[in-house]
Amino acid sequence: MGLGRTFAAFGLVLGLAQGLWAGTPVPKDSQVRAGSTSGKARERALDLKRFADKWLGTPYLWGGSGTGGVDCSGYAREMFRQVFNLELPRTTSQQIYTGQGIHLNPNALGNGFEPGDLFFYVDRVGVPNHVVIYIGDGRFTHSASGRGVVVEGWKALYGRRIVGRRVLVPGSKSGTSGQLPYVPAAGPLSGALEIPCPPSYRARPEHLREYRNQEITSMSALGLQEICELRALRTGLLHQGGRTAAANAKRIDAQIEWLESIDSLKDAMNQ
Repeated sequence: MGLGRTFAAFGLVLGLAQGLWAGTPVPKDSQVRAGSTSGKARERALDLKRFADKWLGTPYLWGGSGTGGVDCSGYAREMFRQVFNLELPRTTSQQIYTGQGIHLNPNALGNGFEPGDLFFYVDRVGVPNHVVIYIGDGRFTHSASGRGVVVEGWKALYGRRIVGRRVLVPGSKSGTSGQLPYVPAAGPLSGALEIPCPPSYRARPEHLREYRNQEITSMSALGLQEICELRALRTGLLHQGGRTAAANAKRIDAQIEWLESIDSLKDAMNQ
């Protein structure tokens, strides 16, 4: 990585870390909204959904950009190429600088979201490591490590620190009375908002019984892929008490940190 790129990465980390929000209230079902329902937004949502349906199940492949295998930023780039004839940068650390910031309201998650909005996961020091695309009606699509291309609901954001960017902005530059989107000049990055896990995420009783007194030797054996599932188990073990439970909770916390940062490393190596 060149010196200029190193300074750029450091600036991104510092800017996002300084803007990090802590202690965000847990979202309730009544507070989660589906965003815009305007005619143009509905048309855009249908186009995005059709694209996602065609790619559904495509395996995750780091550095991939085709239906044989694709990573998160490659999937976002292909979506914008094919649906909107727009070219996004290749990596998440580049894509996060595209477009304009999206205001995120922790008390009304989804309020004001538009189909095509990009939401980036950032790790504990503010480095972007994953991107998901909002396709309307409370649904998101992305290429997830270990799962491939998926379409899912709000759990795509739960338990993550996110930064939202709007690339598709109607305006006179489109030349068609605002009907076609264009990529605006990049605006300033906003601070990351941490979306807490809903209380519906609870540790599995069998995991609490087993790992209160037995060391976790393989994280993959747990069968847990979601951040909120892992956090629920960590919290449950800490409440159980005991040296082994505390040690297992520490291992789970390290796994969470690894999950938050592994794609950051991949993204940096892919540049």
